[in-house]
Amino acid sequence: MRYALLIEYDGTDLHGSQLQKGVRTVQGELERAIGQVYRSEPRVSLASRTDAGVHARGQVAAFDEDERHQPSTLRNALNFHLPEDVAIRKVECVEDGFDPRRQALEREYDFVINDGPARSPIRRKQEVRTKRLDKLDDMNRAGHSLVGSHDFASFAGPAVPAEAATVRNIRSVDVDRIESDRVQVKIVGNAFLHQQVRRMTGALTRIGFGKMDGDELKALVDHPQRGAANWPLAPAGLFLTGIEYGKDGPFQVETEYN
Repeated sequence: MRYALLIEYDGTDLHGSQLQKGVRTVQGELERAIGQVYRSEPRVSLASRTDAGVHARGQVAAFDEDERHQPSTLRNALNFHLPEDVAIRKVECVEDGFDPRRQALEREYDFVINDGPARSPIRRKQEVRTKRLDKLDDMNRAGHSLVGSHDFASFAGPAVPAEAATVRNIRSVDVDRIESDRVQVKIVGNAFLHQQVRRMTGALTRIGFGKMDGDELKALVDHPQRGAANWPLAPAGLFLTGIEYGKDGPFQVETEYN
């Protein structure tokens, strides 16, 4: 039986999503919990890779086990064994060949920025603080140059291999003030390079400060140069909010905690 998991986590104290020896990761915590439930040595595959400090509300994973459980029973059992910063929101039974990474059509990320007059001690690990972003309209207009299929080598982080393909398709970039002191940048695309969202958002904030204009951002897209957009924001403000699989995929409707 193959199970798909809808996962939420606070990435503050996690060393990213992928398994790494000697440190806590999302995959490591999931495999430990599944192993305790099934008394096995499972291997979990994840839909999207997130760096250390990045959070998720809609990460998706999949694993195989012979013993069948009701999805809600399995969710509760796994959550019993998971640490407080990782939780399973929903479990679904899926087809044997389901691949959460390769079958994903789109990934959605939100970046939350505090640009108010004072820092927030309560939210400090779930947002990035900057000076005031006075030019949100300019940020939105500039974001349009990121939409479409482009070579995003300028926004590639150091973990992207030199020979790796850097063309990605971005469906939308939206910048909105969600509170008087908070701005949200929402980016939806088919896939992303290492640090791509953090570097694109960093470039957009420079436009919001008036340190850069839309033509300069467009030039980074039109004339890709590996790592040229070297203004990645810190990971604390970044959230993986959802994975889209189409009408035949799992988690069709955003679920409450039931």
